[in-house]
Amino acid sequence: MDTDKNLNSSTDFKRLRSILDGDGQQIREQFILAGLILTVFERFKEYVINQVDGFFSDRSEIRDGKLTFTRSAEFKRIVKERGVGDPGQHDNRVFRAALHWFFDLGAIDKTERDAIERIYTLRNEIGHQLFQIIADDAKQPVLLSDVLITFGVYVKIVRWWIKEVEATTDPDMTTEQYENIDWEQVESTDTVFLREVINKALAENTDWQDLQKCVHSEPPP
Repeated sequence: MDTDKNLNSSTDFKRLRSILDGDGQQIREQFILAGLILTVFERFKEYVINQVDGFFSDRSEIRDGKLTFTRSAEFKRIVKERGVGDPGQHDNRVFRAALHWFFDLGAIDKTERDAIERIYTLRNEIGHQLFQIIADDAKQPVLLSDVLITFGVYVKIVRWWIKEVEATTDPDMTTEQYENIDWEQVESTDTVFLREVINKALAENTDWQDLQKCVHSEPPP
């Protein structure tokens, strides 16, 4: 393939030319954001499926060092009924059904559910078309907001699960203890770790720095 001819096609690859003429910061940020999307989304996807699988399953085993569940007839029914997406969406029916289960119970809202559907498609494009995302002007670049939305929905579902499922079925949990827990601060080990990964990976991202300043600034008197 003639690279020069390709770069002078109708798309002009202005974004790629900007990257090549720059100091590398732009492309580094895109690779970091793409890596974070893949990392956070995979952990989120696994959590969502496992929680619903475990909720309905009556049989589990340790396989290759991981707890796995025998999929129940009820979850299979949910997958059949809620797993089919719209044309152009991803085809992971199990994840979509599990996500809809959380949505139906009020753990997330429609805007968040739809955002995850969109980011799942982006996640697939990152895995197969990262060069085009970085270089093609017609492609939407990976955004910081995509990472934060994915992580935010993950944390929200974790907090809902701990509050509405784990705590309410804990025989040692008293009403007083339940009412005194700050549920907005509850997290899993995985989300704590991912939060630290995001913080360190984005340490030089100016948009992230600005966001952190806003978050940690003191309110006006």
